[in-house]
Amino acid sequence: MKHELYEDVIEAENSSQGFGIYRYNRVISVNKYLNNGKWIIGEGTDENIPFDCTSLIREEVKDWEKVEDIIRRFTIEGVKITVKRVKRRLQHKDKICEEDKIVNYVNFNGNLFAFTGSPRDIGAVLDYLKIETPRSLTRIWSIDRTAVILDPEASAKVFHEIFSLLKGDSPRVKKNEKLFSDLSIYDNPENPFSVGFYAFDDEGTKARKKEIIGDGYVLDYLGTLTTKLGTPGNGRGIIPKPDYFTLEIRRGDWGFQEMIEDTKNGILVLGAKSTEIVKNSVRLVPRESILIGNGSIILREIAIPFQEFLTIDGISRETKNVIIDEEHGGISPFIRIHARPILY
Repeated sequence: MKHELYEDVIEAENSSQGFGIYRYNRVISVNKYLNNGKWIIGEGTDENIPFDCTSLIREEVKDWEKVEDIIRRFTIEGVKITVKRVKRRLQHKDKICEEDKIVNYVNFNGNLFAFTGSPRDIGAVLDYLKIETPRSLTRIWSIDRTAVILDPEASAKVFHEIFSLLKGDSPRVKKNEKLFSDLSIYDNPENPFSVGFYAFDDEGTKARKKEIIGDGYVLDYLGTLTTKLGTPGNGRGIIPKPDYFTLEIRRGDWGFQEMIEDTKNGILVLGAKSTEIVKNSVRLVPRESILIGNGSIILREIAIPFQEFLTIDGISRETKNVIIDEEHGGISPFIRIHARPILY
């Protein structure tokens, strides 16, 4: 199989040091073949590969020639915009699959959002990122295990860490094991707006929405043609490894305002600077924390032990598209869970 990746990148930044537009590109072209269940770089005879992908040239590609003029209008002080035209091409025997799309990254004073689609929509994203509501700061001296409402960005980033345990080559959770109270999570590479949109994975498997967690139980793993576990379709990279594309959490029945009113002495987490797994818990560093009814507070991090995921008792009807990182998108609701806030 021949694997080609071409990225043409345009960056515009306006800061106190001045304004500039920069352009560069990256090209990767390799031959690889599947032998005894492993991908090998070089010339060789492929094993029988279910190469069922379909080519897709997205509509927004027509705006590429005007992209510099478009982003120049939106790049105000404090803004950095990166627009990538990403073209992938896989050839297996006589069949060729191509994908051509545009991915946009908008950073306003450190607040980042990204989407696949026309750069003409950058203005609307920028307007959204500019919205900030000043809040008073409340000092607290101690707080114990309590109800925590994670906003869509924070909840998506927490479950990003859980998905790292569900890779078909090295799963750390057993199939059919119950991880959560009533919660369903999908990987959806077909989401057209997400930064994680893919028409096919890097093994030539057609992109399909996959239910990974169903009603709290592990139903499937992130699988590839080379993993022993998991349905294929999650191969990413020149040497494909299992990974997800867009994490989608099924919406619940709660209204966000109803959840706030029902959460006494709880904490609302808005955004996440970082998340990681530490021993048997997910640690989240909030972008902002609010003691419900009292105003903003300063927390070092939120610790969510794995067993606390069974305490999820609220999932909102409202959902939001979020960026988890430059490669992964998410659609997530507000989620209420019990956790342990850690103060400075």
